[in-house]
Amino acid sequence: MKNGVVLCLVAVLSVAFSSASFASTHAVAKPAVKAAPPKVAPLDEYFGRMKLSPLGINNTIHDTNLHVKYDSANAGHYYQALAWAEDALHDWARKYPHDTWLPGRAYYMSHVFWQMHTPDGDAAAERCRNMLFSEFHTSHWAVLARHETKDNIAPAGAPLPAAAAAAAAVPVKQAGAATNAKPPKI
Repeated sequence: MKNGVVLCLVAVLSVAFSSASFASTHAVAKPAVKAAPPKVAPLDEYFGRMKLSPLGINNTIHDTNLHVKYDSANAGHYYQALAWAEDALHDWARKYPHDTWLPGRAYYMSHVFWQMHTPDGDAAAERCRNMLFSEFHTSHWAVLARHETKDNIAPAGAPLPAAAAAAAAVPVKQAGAATNAKPPKI
């Protein structure tokens, strides 16, 4: 029994010393250090006075674009919602200056502001473009924007889209006029 214990002890000590000498005579590979990914905003973080998330900002740009596109006569009414999104975009850029989503949002937001054809919209579009050119000057979006002007993105006399033109052509019924229209079947 004593021999068994001694043999086990010798085996453990020999393994311990051999691994220590192996580590001292052979280079041990260190794990590769990965480059830190770009710091992007989490989708559940909220920015600006209206506390919009990055998806909320994106949705506001998209929704306002549709409103302006199909109701261009009232485009100025949609300014405030996009202005809140612009405020959130600037806050987002301040907190996450290397976020890869920012340049594209600033680019598209400037287009929607231009399509409003209002002095406030034009000023806001310039603020978005200034952010794009100053903070993201090497991005793909800044390269595209350098060759654009308000006149080629949102010409003043642009024709209405087909749906808006059709809606504008429908005569407005006067109050009290009788109608024979049947409700649509659903």
